[in-house]
Amino acid sequence: MSWPIKLRAMSFAITVGVTLLESVMASAAIALPLWLFGVASPRMLLGIFAVVASVTSLSISIYSHLRPPILPSATIKRGNA
Repeated sequence: MSWPIKLRAMSFAITVGVTLLESVMASAAIALPLWLFGVASPRMLLGIFAVVASVTSLSISIYSHLRPPILPSATIKRGNA
């Protein structure tokens, strides 16, 4: 039995939000030294890490919501899947 579409959409939105926040936090730890040592400008870093955070967040969120369910082996053996 599948979740109602409203709950699925809410779950997906929450997952995207959480993974996006985690990606931004990890990117900030990488961007700070790059900016401090003059390797890249803040504008360049913002653009790069916005793309990286978005792609990472969507790839995790989509996979976690579209993967097939893991069924117990007893259910598969009985043919009730």
